[in-house]
Amino acid sequence: MILKERTIPLKILENEALLTRLAPFHETKPVIELDLKKRKAGYNGEKAVDYHLSFLTGKNYWLFFDIRLPLDPHYFQIDTLLLTPYYILAIEVKNVSGIVRIDPQIKQCTRIYKDTQEGFIDPISQVRRQKHFLQKWLSLHKIPLLPIEYLVVISNPSTTIEYTSRPEAQSPYLNIIHSQNVIDRIIQLNHLYKTNTLTDKTLKKIKKLILTHHEDAPSNYLQTYNLTKEEILPGVQC
Repeated sequence: MILKERTIPLKILENEALLTRLAPFHETKPVIELDLKKRKAGYNGEKAVDYHLSFLTGKNYWLFFDIRLPLDPHYFQIDTLLLTPYYILAIEVKNVSGIVRIDPQIKQCTRIYKDTQEGFIDPISQVRRQKHFLQKWLSLHKIPLLPIEYLVVISNPSTTIEYTSRPEAQSPYLNIIHSQNVIDRIIQLNHLYKTNTLTDKTLKKIKKLILTHHEDAPSNYLQTYNLTKEEILPGVQC
């Protein structure tokens, strides 16, 4: 059951609107267009993974898409959160093309695409940090300790995952999978965790806490792109 739907991110809508409100050859337009392309790719990747998760059946699955929770003095965000009576699963979605090369020893990830090579944030370190924040957040709200698992899901089925050296059997980097394998991995977790660790009352409390405390990220597009109000074209567009 989906308890929080995934909606088009506000920043995508703002970027689209902003592009129509700037002069045709405004110097900031290429930057906004690139940001919009990246944001749309991320959103489309998340929707692709959501499709696979839609095949989850049964009454013991509760999904929260794109949640952002306060942890003083900051916030943390999780692309997809799956709540069950037995464990919680945090999913970080990456929509990348080409080859993703992973060096588990130095925690480095590189994308190779069309004769270009670029590094990006280690997604395992990223999702493990989210797990830590979620554990702390639940503890602050007096939720009993329960297993929290994590996955990094590559949404593009044509993307190749390579390792510079073979990961050890328990390496967290084996938690990087393709989207078509996400249901199989959840089934594996179901076999691993068979003890009901949460009462119905606690489950209800967690659901309410997440929905109550979620906050959309604020946006200040003028500051983000170093614009002034005078540069935004007024009037009704035809």
